[in-house]
Amino acid sequence: MRQFSLRHFDRPAATRFLIGACALVLAQLMPVAALIHAQSPYDKGLLWRIEKAGAPASHLFGTIHLADKRVTTLSDAVRKEFDAASSFALEVALDHGNVAVLATRMMYTDGRNLAVVAGDPLFRKIVPLTSDLGLPPDMARLFKPWAMVLLLQMPQQDPADVLDFILQRLATEQGKALFSLETIDEQVAAFEKMPEKEQLALLRHVVETHHELEAQREHLLEAYLQRDLGRLWQIGEAELAQRPELRPLKQLFDQRLLYDRNVRMAERMQPLLKTGSAFIAVGALHIYGERGLLALLARDGYRITRVY
Repeated sequence: MRQFSLRHFDRPAATRFLIGACALVLAQLMPVAALIHAQSPYDKGLLWRIEKAGAPASHLFGTIHLADKRVTTLSDAVRKEFDAASSFALEVALDHGNVAVLATRMMYTDGRNLAVVAGDPLFRKIVPLTSDLGLPPDMARLFKPWAMVLLLQMPQQDPADVLDFILQRLATEQGKALFSLETIDEQVAAFEKMPEKEQLALLRHVVETHHELEAQREHLLEAYLQRDLGRLWQIGEAELAQRPELRPLKQLFDQRLLYDRNVRMAERMQPLLKTGSAFIAVGALHIYGERGLLALLARDGYRITRVY
C-alpha cells in the first residue's frame, strides 16, 4: 500500500482545492435548487445586516472563491462594515494545518487508485487535464474521484489572492477574533459519503464538459458582480435543463452540500450574533433561497436588511 505524504504533494494545488471546494463548485457544476424558486427578498445583494435586540448588528457577506480583481476589490460599503467588525468568521480556516488534513482525505490509502476505480479510458482523459495543476499521472491516480472532480473545477489562480483568503488575512492584520463555521472533516464528509458510482458519474461529466468551464465561470462571475443571487441560481437550473441525467446527483448535493451545511452554519453563527459586531463570509449561494442562511436567520427572529 502506498501511503500519501505531503512531501509528494504540490501544496499550492492543495490550497486551491481547499478554498474552492464550496460555493464556486456548487454553482458551476451542480445546480443547487430543487425547484425553480419564485423571487424572494434575498434575490439580490451580497452584504446583509443581521440584527436582534440586545446586541450590536452583525453582517453576512456572500463570497465567490476567486482571485479576480473584480471580486477582490471590495466596495466601500463592504469594507466599511468589515473594518468596523470585532470578529470575523468564514466557512473553514484557510491555514496549512487544514490543508494537510484535507490532503490526507483526498487520497486513497486502501491500495486502490483512480486509474483502477475510474477505468483506464476515463483516466487517460483525465491525465492531460491535470498537467496544468502540476500533477503527473503517478500523482493524479492517487486522488479519489470526488477530489479529482474538485481539482478539475478549480481555476488557475494564486490562492493567496482569493477573496476568502484576503478577508482572513485582513482580519488577522486588524486583530479581529477569528472563527470557523465548519471543520475540514465536515466539509469532506459530504463528498466522502457519496456512493462511488455517483462520484464517477460526476467525474465523467466534469471531464466531458471541461472545455465549457471557462465560459461557465465567466457567466457566474458576471452574475456575482451584479450581486444577483437569483441569476446564480438560474445558471445552475439552465445547466440541469441541458443535462437531466444529473438530477439525481443534484438532489443529493442539494441536501448534503447546501441545506445540511446551512443549518449547521446558522447554528454556529448564534454565539457570534449574540455577541454582535461580527462579519461572517460564506459562499454566496449559502445565503440565497427559502432554505438559505438569510431565511433561516429571519425565521429565528433576526431582522435582515440588505446593505450592498
